[in-house]
Amino acid sequence: MMKKNGHGSLFDTVLKLSVFILKISLIFLTSIVKRILGVDCFSRLYDETKRNEPHNTIIRASNIVDLAAAYGYIVREHVVTTKDEYVLVIHKIEKPGAATNDLSRKKIVYFHHGLLTNSELFLLGDSKEKNLPYLLVERGYEVWLGNNRGNKYSRKHLKLSVSDPEFWDFSLDEFAMYDIPDTIEYISSFHQHKEQITYIGFSQGCSQLFASLSLRPDLNSKLNLFIGLSPAIVPGNLDHPLLKSVVKSSAEDNDFLFFLLGNKAILPSISFWSSLLGMEGYKMVVDKSVKYLFGWAGINISDSQKRIGYPHMFSNSSVKCVMHWFQIINAQRFQMFDETGSYGLTPISTISSASKAKSNCVAPFPVTHHLNVPMFLVHGDQDILVDIDRTKKLITDQNENMKHKLLGVLTCKTYEHMDTLWANSVVDEVFSTLLPLIDSVNKRDVLTDRKLENGTYIKRTF
Repeated sequence: MMKKNGHGSLFDTVLKLSVFILKISLIFLTSIVKRILGVDCFSRLYDETKRNEPHNTIIRASNIVDLAAAYGYIVREHVVTTKDEYVLVIHKIEKPGAATNDLSRKKIVYFHHGLLTNSELFLLGDSKEKNLPYLLVERGYEVWLGNNRGNKYSRKHLKLSVSDPEFWDFSLDEFAMYDIPDTIEYISSFHQHKEQITYIGFSQGCSQLFASLSLRPDLNSKLNLFIGLSPAIVPGNLDHPLLKSVVKSSAEDNDFLFFLLGNKAILPSISFWSSLLGMEGYKMVVDKSVKYLFGWAGINISDSQKRIGYPHMFSNSSVKCVMHWFQIINAQRFQMFDETGSYGLTPISTISSASKAKSNCVAPFPVTHHLNVPMFLVHGDQDILVDIDRTKKLITDQNENMKHKLLGVLTCKTYEHMDTLWANSVVDEVFSTLLPLIDSVNKRDVLTDRKLENGTYIKRTF
């Protein structure tokens, strides 16, 4: 459980008051600037984009229903109640006029988003072809998009309020134990013959599945393929000195990050800042931030893609979840949340450093011995959040089955973290490989062995 501390209530009060005063001041300043200039200085810079349909629809979209409508698709909302009583809204993408009662005959693809995002992430491509869910719907698949507790679409609990700190007392552990398994079980319930599911995760969406399979090995039989886009399992040590300092301090003392950010949601005011700064201002802030923190240049993603993607990209999660990632980065192993706030390194994990081991033994996610599903990974060679060699080691070390079921690794030159979704070349570089692979696994086509440019083979094992 989340630690309680005496400064929590005072910190929350001061923070809320400061944010309120700042918001009022900025709104007042913005109105003065507009009055002086006689124009909306925050929107005039993107008149060209506003005239571009369906970009204009995506920019103005308030939810995923509006996003899908931009390219002529509809979204059906479904509600999943987890075993610990969180209420998750998940989304099913359909073509207008498609039969809604013929689920039993379709092959299933389930997408899951990353940290601080939501299901909208997969529908933000600046052309229809850059949205993998739409391509799969057109090929006859039943496509679902999941959501984590606490984000834009899943801010409800049967007993707790979002204003209650207990609502936000979750980390990767709860995503793995409840959100992923309960969502998979819900989707499967529509199919009499219990069709296996193709799971596509982005970033933390990959680590959540790894953790789920380690805690719930029975899920392996429910999946026929896992595709990991920018699979963040054990990120490398971050280079930025400020970020390294925050990670280290937070990992060693849980109270540190709670003191800085409170013990509830992180990014609670993101929509406010997006609206206030306008498209160009917000794009500039995001670009500068990721460049400063992670060294991302963003050379493979167009300005057009950033303008329509950035405003919808971020969503709430818990401070505790971010703290969990800081612990993983600091410990350099894929481990469960450490309530004590210490390293928790032991030789149990095959990717931990025994020389750094301390007496406290927080449990690792027991991935090594419980993975048993075919996998294909896609990453960029400039992505500092993905250590692909350690990820492959985690998958295959001491697991003979996975040495044959790791179907391949596609390494995209110059790609960074978001590029596996949004790069200008993503259709040719990534989707052209994934679509025939998904078809093959779902027995919709025949895939022969072929060699990728980076020398990795896709194996025909089905």
